[in-house]
Amino acid sequence: MDTYSKNYWGLYLDFLDDFKELIYQGYPIAYLSHYRSLIIGNKRLMRDLQSPEFTRTIKNKIQTTAAVQQKFNTFRTSVRKKQRVRKGGMIVLHDVYDLLRFPEKTLKNHFPPSKTLILEEKGMKKKKESFPRASGFKYKCFTDYQVDISTAVKKVKRKAREIIASHPGHPMYTHKTFQTRWMLQIVKIMNRINESMQLFKRVHVSAIVVPSTHYPESRTLVIVASKYGIPTVSMQHGIISGESGFIPKIADIDAVYGPFETEWFRARGVAAEEIMEVGHPRFDEITRVPKVSRASMMKKLRLHPSRKNVLLIVRSQNKYKEWDQFLKKLTVKQKLNIILKDFPNRSNHPLIKNHSYVHSSVGYELYDLIAMADVVVTYFSTVALEAMLAGKTVFILDRPFAGYSGYYTKMGDLAQKDPGKLAGIFSEYIRADKMKSYAEQKVKDFVAYAYAAKRSSGERLMNLLKRWV
Repeated sequence: MDTYSKNYWGLYLDFLDDFKELIYQGYPIAYLSHYRSLIIGNKRLMRDLQSPEFTRTIKNKIQTTAAVQQKFNTFRTSVRKKQRVRKGGMIVLHDVYDLLRFPEKTLKNHFPPSKTLILEEKGMKKKKESFPRASGFKYKCFTDYQVDISTAVKKVKRKAREIIASHPGHPMYTHKTFQTRWMLQIVKIMNRINESMQLFKRVHVSAIVVPSTHYPESRTLVIVASKYGIPTVSMQHGIISGESGFIPKIADIDAVYGPFETEWFRARGVAAEEIMEVGHPRFDEITRVPKVSRASMMKKLRLHPSRKNVLLIVRSQNKYKEWDQFLKKLTVKQKLNIILKDFPNRSNHPLIKNHSYVHSSVGYELYDLIAMADVVVTYFSTVALEAMLAGKTVFILDRPFAGYSGYYTKMGDLAQKDPGKLAGIFSEYIRADKMKSYAEQKVKDFVAYAYAAKRSSGERLMNLLKRWV
């Protein structure tokens, strides 16, 4: 365990201890918060977390994240009531930050509309989302279950400020960003506690599925459900790149992609029976017939018909210098159509502006672009897994960081931290059959390990839910 991780998690346990008296309706609010967002704006603290000297300022000295999970296991046990089979009730699907991403086909094939309630956050549908609402299903907002708790909020906020004042000079609590965000989260959590309680009073619920328990909206729902004896499932919303987005585990069952996650969670103190290899319903769509044909897309993007299509996945201007170097080091540009897919999707990415042979993909969906591609090059992303599930060879700019999971380590030479070396290996792949054989075998072996699914994820998820519904 690296110094940053020890300090990051030790400080988190300090936070839980210091705010343990901040309780509402019997729930300790700190346990329901989103820790990382409370500190990410504190640049000095984020820098200090990498220092061994900072360890001396932390009360909780930990060596593994199993200590974090153990603390949460104790908390969950103190709240949880024995599960009761609640046959005939609703399956509640909670969508937060557009992370649920269940295709309409999955919902219609596996979830009966009369027994399914999809709960959203207020204002969520104002933006264009990757998975729009499915016809025939009941959608509601949590605000439909809201009650006035303004007096209680004032009291809890006052208590929080008293706790902050009792820690003068604290590197986390005295920072303005922490104080602002903590107060906002307190209100959000208190409202969600009441909304969840009202939901369970008005609706007969058999089981709950959330896209993640990383955020207070869904974490609070899951914890309140456990107090009512209602079983919960948390989907895996992306590859595990690091610990901060997946530990602690909160739901009764975490529905994960494959053996990597099972082993990863077990090593961090999670019981085997709380992990189920389900995959994700959105990946069931990866083999669907593209909405736009390859020929039509190539014509509209003005791509050379005899060249290989390379889909380059980037995330805004993150690692711009590395991608610029990768493109400059390519020795096979004349054989390639390079199509850039940006997240968020913008047409004026500087890589397109500075490299005339790079084409924009604005207006086209990811899975259609993957279907058109002969090969995919990406940053450390879930897209790499999705492309491999579609049968594509993938090259990954994989740069380790604090808390790094090593998810793509088994990709061998296809995953490189040096963009120049990645460009060289990629160029060799385009030129030489020997490298093609190596790359194809690596992809085959990785998929067999990471996502060995013989049935659709939607079917596997519903088989899990049938325990309770």
